[in-house]
Amino acid sequence: MKNVYFVQVDVSASLGAQNAYLPYTAGILAANAWTSGIVKQNFRFKEFIFLRENIDGVVKRMESPAVIAFSNYCWNTEYNKALAAALKKAYPDCVTVFGGHNVPNDFSFLEQFEYIDILCHGEGEDTVKALFEALALNEPLRNVPNISFRDENGSFVRTETVCQRTLDYPSPYLEGWFDPIVEAHPEITFNVILETSRGCPHQCAYCDWGLLKSKVRMFSLERIKAEIAWMSAHKIAFVWGADANFGLFSRDLEIADALVQAKETTGYPERMRMNYAKNNYENVFAIVKKFKECEFDRIGATLSFQSLSPEVLKNIGRTNSDLEFYKNLLAKYKKENMKTYSELILGLPGETYESFAKGIATLFEIGQHFVFEVYGCILLPNSIMGQKEYVEKFGIRTVRSEIIRPHFQNEAFSIPEYNNIVVETNSMPREMWVRSQTYFYLAKALHGNGLLRAFAIWLHNEKGVPYDRFYDGIINYYEENPSLFGAGLYREIKERADGLSLGETNRKLQFAPCGDIIWDDHEFFVLNALYRKEEFYNELLPYLRGFEIPEDVFEDLLAYQKNIIREPFAAERRVSLRYDVHGYLTDAYVNVIHPLQPKEHTLVMRDSEPINDWPRFGKYVIWYGRMGWASYKDDVKVEEP
Repeated sequence: MKNVYFVQVDVSASLGAQNAYLPYTAGILAANAWTSGIVKQNFRFKEFIFLRENIDGVVKRMESPAVIAFSNYCWNTEYNKALAAALKKAYPDCVTVFGGHNVPNDFSFLEQFEYIDILCHGEGEDTVKALFEALALNEPLRNVPNISFRDENGSFVRTETVCQRTLDYPSPYLEGWFDPIVEAHPEITFNVILETSRGCPHQCAYCDWGLLKSKVRMFSLERIKAEIAWMSAHKIAFVWGADANFGLFSRDLEIADALVQAKETTGYPERMRMNYAKNNYENVFAIVKKFKECEFDRIGATLSFQSLSPEVLKNIGRTNSDLEFYKNLLAKYKKENMKTYSELILGLPGETYESFAKGIATLFEIGQHFVFEVYGCILLPNSIMGQKEYVEKFGIRTVRSEIIRPHFQNEAFSIPEYNNIVVETNSMPREMWVRSQTYFYLAKALHGNGLLRAFAIWLHNEKGVPYDRFYDGIINYYEENPSLFGAGLYREIKERADGLSLGETNRKLQFAPCGDIIWDDHEFFVLNALYRKEEFYNELLPYLRGFEIPEDVFEDLLAYQKNIIREPFAAERRVSLRYDVHGYLTDAYVNVIHPLQPKEHTLVMRDSEPINDWPRFGKYVIWYGRMGWASYKDDVKVEEP
């Protein structure tokens, strides 16, 4: 019997971790391979390596490994390489197999890394099972589909490409593959992957589903409900949905009911996150409403655009619904007090600085004032965008950027991991990419986190000032007044983006009162601005007054803006106002637009969960709260004169 190990290390969990993901991908591959009598008779499964352990310790623990299979994504590929190299040195005869999304669909890994023996391409269940059978019987690897390897002469061989047509594979949860892990680590709170379907009907160029052109296939409802019951019984904290389009099918409502019932019965799983369907908004609305009622999904519905430029959408093979439709949909969610979340991607071909800035402004115009995110465009090796012809056509240039972990202490991975980030295209020079990145972080801090949202909305609705003009103007203001405190924060963010675009070490932003925790750029800006709040607002007064806002309105907007924002040591604020600023903004958030109405009153603004220290404020308001509209005080009362 030959010993086999599977490696799928967590994104961040090391020895002593409090939370970790169970290795779902490795688990389903192993569970399916061991349905083969040939595999059972010839191989002994030894262990899943799922924590980022010390390499030497892992090698010493292994017992004469014959085959070691590595599941690769951007967050563990470098670790896998280091472990494979060390294992090959210690056990030259062991067979190292690399598969997963981060394995290119060519020979490059074999050309670059002599310690890798076999590559698996595409979905892996059938391939891994056939590979283990061939290794057990010493049969030619040329008969195994979807792999690359070196032959006896050192030449590279790529076998036939065969697509998987079914999902009739055993569940690693239900077959007990993870029970030993859970039992051996009572100190760890486990998270899991739930896969109810596989494949995607869309062919977006930036996503590695696009190149596969894979039809959507579904696991059985019986299996899914049993897995949910397993997760509930094993007190799983968090469930990440692996589906590309949850809510696309009517049966997804039934799956949502099973998740809700499990939580209401046992308290587990505690939370979950799904990638929601793009084109079945009725189902998604119903699912998000179910999850809201039991506080299951704290982010809510994902209404993603990736870009709002028609040229970009054409280039990436994507379509979005009419903006008026999204505007009404956002209002519908807000009226039900349900959360929504929108995404854009920076670096897509055809995007310019102007179109990117306008895209964020358009989100505000249709009512997405709170939770939006912009992700850097990662050039995935198995995406349409990652292919040589596409790269050359659109002048795509990338840099290798180290992945850092916001909200953790300032410690790097013992073995750094990297993404290939797009920082230049034919339509967006590197300098404009830097400005776009900086613009986003400022818009996120000043609008999404609410530091200047009241002014921006009033100016847009009352004076027709475009949101992109307003926030781009702040960049110019800080550039022209470099001695300002806020300009220093802006410079930190810009210099970090500039260094990133040049492939320099990814700088880590910290806020001294929170210790050596690493923060995202906009969080860094907000924390520092709140720490010196009066100075931050006072130095912006010349810029804001430049819009010629009537003085009484200006004073009310400023008083409201400064006091509604949440901050430590300020559980309650009372301000006397001449206009109904709060009612005006509350209506604007649900796309009910009307003039600001005179109304003499005292506004009492309270924080229902006050926090009086910076570290806890940073964690629960700036980090956890960024997906939950937590920037403003949530208990607001009007006292009539």
